[in-house]
Amino acid sequence: MKKIFVLALSLFAAVSAFSAVEAKEKNVKNKPAKEIVLQKADFSKGKTVLQAMLDRHSSREFSDRQLDIRTLSELLWAAGGINREDTGGMTAPTAMNYKEITIYAFLKDGVYLYEPKENKLVLAVEGDKRAAAGMQDFVAGAAVNLVYVSDMAKMKGDDDDRNMTMTAVDVGHVSENVYLYCASEDLACVTRAFIDAGAISKLLNLKESQKVILSQSAGYKK
Repeated sequence: MKKIFVLALSLFAAVSAFSAVEAKEKNVKNKPAKEIVLQKADFSKGKTVLQAMLDRHSSREFSDRQLDIRTLSELLWAAGGINREDTGGMTAPTAMNYKEITIYAFLKDGVYLYEPKENKLVLAVEGDKRAAAGMQDFVAGAAVNLVYVSDMAKMKGDDDDRNMTMTAVDVGHVSENVYLYCASEDLACVTRAFIDAGAISKLLNLKESQKVILSQSAGYKK
């Protein structure tokens, strides 16, 4: 009887230990990556620029499938990556080369800051915050929502209206690059101005000089 009791106790302890390890591993797996190292773009594929322009259009219906790392990498590089290593030149021009635009990627696991020089994403906010990137229902289902933030402190001169016009044009360049990439890769994409800039600023803990300008949803077609 004593042996049976000891055996049962040992079995209970083993099961408890296994459950604790399993729960710990599950929690680790559920934690979003602190950094996502992105891949280099594959320049050997894709449509011509003219064909991408022909196919470019807005779409508000998205599959629930998440973007693979290659597609996500190329999407972000198209938006604001480095295309001239010697000078740090970027895929999208900015007025006076201010480079005032920061790109945040709202993914299923969290919100990430895009760092083009290191070609990586850095976790800014944990959890699925995609719905916070817009005011329309479809936003929460898009694989990625890109939020474009301009740091007005990087823009010289005291003409605020002119600076805002210039940065709006700069963000337009970025969003069109994303449109053309999505057209080339047969992805759904739409630019959106229906955003709660104040709520996004609070979520991202932005500085006073950082202004949320625009958002853009992208993903596989439904």
